[in-house]
Amino acid sequence: MIKDNLKPKNWGVWIVIGIMYLGSKLPFCVQKYISLSLGFIIKPFLRGRNAIATENLKIVFPDYTAKQIKKIVNKSYYSMILSGAEIATSWFASKKRFKKIEFEWTEGSFEIFKKYHEDPNISLITLGFHFHCIEIMGRYFGENFPPMTVMYQKNTNELIEDLIKKYRERNLERCLDSKNFIAVIRSLKKGYTMWYAPDQDFGLESSGIENSVFAPFFGKLCSTLTVTPWLAKKTNSTVLPVYYIRKKCLKKYKIVFGEPLKFTGDAYHDAKITNEFLENAVREYPEQYLWQHRRFRTRPNGEPQIY
Repeated sequence: MIKDNLKPKNWGVWIVIGIMYLGSKLPFCVQKYISLSLGFIIKPFLRGRNAIATENLKIVFPDYTAKQIKKIVNKSYYSMILSGAEIATSWFASKKRFKKIEFEWTEGSFEIFKKYHEDPNISLITLGFHFHCIEIMGRYFGENFPPMTVMYQKNTNELIEDLIKKYRERNLERCLDSKNFIAVIRSLKKGYTMWYAPDQDFGLESSGIENSVFAPFFGKLCSTLTVTPWLAKKTNSTVLPVYYIRKKCLKKYKIVFGEPLKFTGDAYHDAKITNEFLENAVREYPEQYLWQHRRFRTRPNGEPQIY
């Protein structure tokens, strides 16, 4: 395994990891400004990601002009670039340095989370979403509110997967493969709070047609995973939705929790509930959501591909 990780095909990964490690030694604000500078340089090489973001934003904001769409795409691109510095800090920064980062909770959010997280008789699923600062939130919650696990989609590159798991598990109880439902259910029944962000579309070959349903997201049918209500019912868990954003000063983060989601048992309606919470959050901070992902990748039968 070690020899495989050192093969030439992985040298690029190791170079990036080295840069992230060295960069994490710099003040956080310096890291971010360096990331923005590098983002400006490499932007021509990431046209494909910006094209995906453009298509997504045309769908969700059909009344916006081309100029308005372009503006959000540009802001979202640099927000995505900033996440590189946040990942480096999440993985490599010392506890002393990490504690200097400020996290603000909106009124009532901390009380809602604390109530369910600290109750030994309640299993809790924290339903997150792919805003760009998700990695730094993972460390913050894992470090400050143990025991916490995360259920995630494994990376297809073995080296990257090993690194992701290694550095996340420095602060989290465990990283759980989204396909290993036995481990996920056991974890919840032990009373570990689980972080889960299901708002991505990796295709039916990955999620399975039985685990998703088409539900509206900004008025467009979107393949939405049905795992959350299924898990909640299976483990008698409470589901708290949450989103998080980077404040304009780039030095602080805001955390917003909603009230527990009340699922009905109807897959379509339950998918609408989660999508509506996300949609409301995205409308407030559209530039900080991961539009670079093919969110509308899977289409209903008869519909043309978007990307």
